Amino acid sequence: MGRENPEPLTRHAPPVESRLGWLGIAFAALYLGSVTIKTPVLRPGLTLGDFIDVATPFILVFLYTLVGRALFVGSRGARPDSSGAPDLGPRMLLILGGFALVLGHGMHVAANSIHDAITRARLPDPLGLADWWDERVSHYLIDSSKVAICVGLTLLERRVHAPSEPASKAKTRGGRITIGAAAYGFIYFAAGVEGQTVPLLLPFAVAYLAWALTPARPIRPVRRFFGVGAAVSILLFAVWGIWHRGFPEFSAVGMIPRNGP
Repeated sequence: MGRENPEPLTRHAPPVESRLGWLGIAFAALYLGSVTIKTPVLRPGLTLGDFIDVATPFILVFLYTLVGRALFVGSRGARPDSSGAPDLGPRMLLILGGFALVLGHGMHVAANSIHDAITRARLPDPLGLADWWDERVSHYLIDSSKVAICVGLTLLERRVHAPSEPASKAKTRGGRITIGAAAYGFIYFAAGVEGQTVPLLLPFAVAYLAWALTPARPIRPVRRFFGVGAAVSILLFAVWGIWHRGFPEFSAVGMIPRNGP
């Protein structure tokens, strides 16, 4: 009685900027932890860093999922960008990227442990398979996931038209997303150098930054996050490449242990 046409309950969109910021910070913490924490655990040859390496893809997939969910929830009631066109492309990229991330890290931990063990025991690897799986295949799988997920989230954001935040909240969260993006850009650079995947990551960063800087495109959170990350990584790639006249691994110049992950 007297409550005809009640106002529908509205659900506030999750903060995409905050989730992207925490994603970048988690990237830096997990990758640096897996490389630098060498406390032995459980059995000879295993370190706490190895377990961080195992946990890394699952934590990152969870954080990526939160970002994707925030984009979907924030777009409720908004018109899709392509007149109802299915989101199959972005979703497939996100699924394949997540799969490559988990598979690559699992492959890396196993192959890296075997490689380290035979190196310490001075055993030969005549066919070079341990090195191939450890230093080539796993790194390219992990870093190709960065490309796939970046493109997937960017396409998804373009299609969903997620509404912008009030200026006060956007300013507060802008600092967090910038810090997270800078951290992501640093790890993107570090992964490319140590994993020797510069031929994949550097051209993609340049292409993404060129696209992100197109003036006609609105600056949305995902574009801002990966654009800032690309700019930071390109700057670091340039400094490292000029300094060393190439892109040698950090371990090759003595900055981290030779057999670090």
